Amino acid sequence: MISNKSNLPNFLIVGVAKCGTTSLVKYLDENPKIFISKNKEPRYLTYDILSEQGYKGPGDFRPKKIAVKTAESYRQLFKEAEEFIAIGEASTDTIYYYEHTINRIKDEFGDPRIVIMLRDPVKRAISAYSHLIREERETLSFEDGLLKEEERLNNGYECIWGYVKGGLYYEPVKAFKEAFSEVKILIFEDFVKNSKESVNEVLSFLKVEHAHDFSMDRFNKSGRPKNKLINKFLTRKSWLKSILKKILGEKLALKAKGKVQESNLQKIQIDRRVQNKLYLNFKKDIEQLEKYLGINLEQWKY
Repeated sequence: MISNKSNLPNFLIVGVAKCGTTSLVKYLDENPKIFISKNKEPRYLTYDILSEQGYKGPGDFRPKKIAVKTAESYRQLFKEAEEFIAIGEASTDTIYYYEHTINRIKDEFGDPRIVIMLRDPVKRAISAYSHLIREERETLSFEDGLLKEEERLNNGYECIWGYVKGGLYYEPVKAFKEAFSEVKILIFEDFVKNSKESVNEVLSFLKVEHAHDFSMDRFNKSGRPKNKLINKFLTRKSWLKSILKKILGEKLALKAKGKVQESNLQKIQIDRRVQNKLYLNFKKDIEQLEKYLGINLEQWKY
C-alpha cells in the first residue's frame, strides 16, 4: 500500500476497454494542467490478484510485463507531477475487477474523481475481438471465441478476452457511483460525434480550464492486418521505433503510426445475425443501466 498520497492520482479513468479511453487520454494529455502517467495502463491496482492466476492467455505476457508491480514503482510514475492540477492514469481493467479495485482505490487514493467510458456492448465486443486479431493473439472466429469465453476466463485469460463479460456495465458502474463522490460517465458514441465537447466536459469535471485546442486523431485502431510484418513493427517495442520517436517527437510519431496503422488494417465485419444474437446477452443490462443513469441508450438496442 502507498502511504504517502502526495503527487499520486486525484483522478482515474477506470475503463471500459475498447471504448475510446486511449484517444481520451491523448487529448487530455495535451492540456498543460494535466499529468497522466507515461505508462497509460500501469495495472497496479490489479497486479496483486492477477500476478499468479491471471495473464494466462496467448500474448497476455505483454500486458503483464509492463504492469507496475510495486508501490514504489507506481509512485515513480508520478514523481514529476507536483505542479499539475489533475493527476491521473487509465488502467482499463480497473472497472472489470471492480469488486477488488474499489477498496484498493479507497485505501490508496481516498476519493479520487472517476471517469468511465461506455460503448454499445456489441460493438465493444467486436472491437475487443478485432484488437486481439490485430495483435495475432486470437485464432478463432468471433462466434467460436464467444463460445470459448467462459472457459478462457476460468483459465486465467486477461479481461480483454471477455467479449460478453466486459460489456456488462450495470453492476460495476453502480458500484463505482456508490463508492465515490464524483463519477463522470462518457458515452463513446457521443464522444465520437463531438470529441471536443466530450473532452471539455471531462476537463470541467477535473476542474481544469479548457481554453486550448487539441488534435482530433483517433488512436488504438483495431482490425485484421493486411501486412503482418508492418503490423508487428507498429505493435511491438523496438529500438528503431524508439529512435524514430526521438527524431520525430512523440506527437508526430504517434500521428504517423496512426496513419500507417489505419491503412494496414482491414475492418472486421460481423454478420448482423450474430450481432442480434449477441445483443440478447446485454439487453437486460442495458435496460438496467439506462434506468439507473437516467439516460437514453436507444442507440445500443437492436
